[in-house]
Amino acid sequence: MSRTVLVTGARGKTGREVVSQLVGRGGAEVRGGSSRPPQAPTTVRFDWHDPSTWPAAVDGVDAIYLARPDVQDAPGLVERLVAAAPDAHVVLLSEQGAERVAPDGWVRQVEDAVTGNARRWTILRPSWFQQVLTDPRYFLEAIRQGRTISLPTDGAPIAWVDTRDIAAVAVQAIADPASHHGLAHTITGPQAVTTSRIAAEISAATGIEVTAHVPALSQALPDDPWLAGVLEEMFGRVHDGTFADVTDTVERVTGRTPRTIEAFVAEHAALWR
Repeated sequence: MSRTVLVTGARGKTGREVVSQLVGRGGAEVRGGSSRPPQAPTTVRFDWHDPSTWPAAVDGVDAIYLARPDVQDAPGLVERLVAAAPDAHVVLLSEQGAERVAPDGWVRQVEDAVTGNARRWTILRPSWFQQVLTDPRYFLEAIRQGRTISLPTDGAPIAWVDTRDIAAVAVQAIADPASHHGLAHTITGPQAVTTSRIAAEISAATGIEVTAHVPALSQALPDDPWLAGVLEEMFGRVHDGTFADVTDTVERVTGRTPRTIEAFVAEHAALWR
């Protein structure tokens, strides 16, 4: 039976992969929701800050891939969207270790907006995305021009995961809601690695020396108090080893092993040269 799926954040790192994999799989009408939708048959206008775009986007949907909006009022926005599609299976993109955040923490409040209101739900809790290493908004230019990766991780390893693997888990949850309803999937790569290890891998793959820099956390936080608080809490979980935990979720749910950081670096080496 054909199903209708809304993918919010369809231009984002995971959203575009979810759209691509759903379309490739077939059997679903896919609506790629974006505030700036390209001219393509699978896109629809959806803007978190313009609720007038919501009704058409959610009309008749069976499932929503909900890429969490990283804004202070996200809990309220998510609750309102869930209410606008009461019959939809909501697959929320959260983050690794969210269950360890205090109940009044922003991360938990966003999850609670789904679990406390959606009739059917699945939570995805991925580790850090490998794709931030090739994103010009994050580390691409710092690696390419500055030859550094700067993160206040104090040497703590992270089980970096490829967004294509996150999307594969999401697609399975969307395709088989009965098997994934009420579950929270922690999604990681196959090993936890330090920033120094990533720098060494990029150096070996490109022939250009890249080094890891560890700034003080205070130097890495933005001026916005709310965002600084969210990031400070997240880095606390990095330092206590939460993001080093490795799971078998990708293999167990999709039937294939997750991509390694070595494979990702080899695949994208030309971008950093």
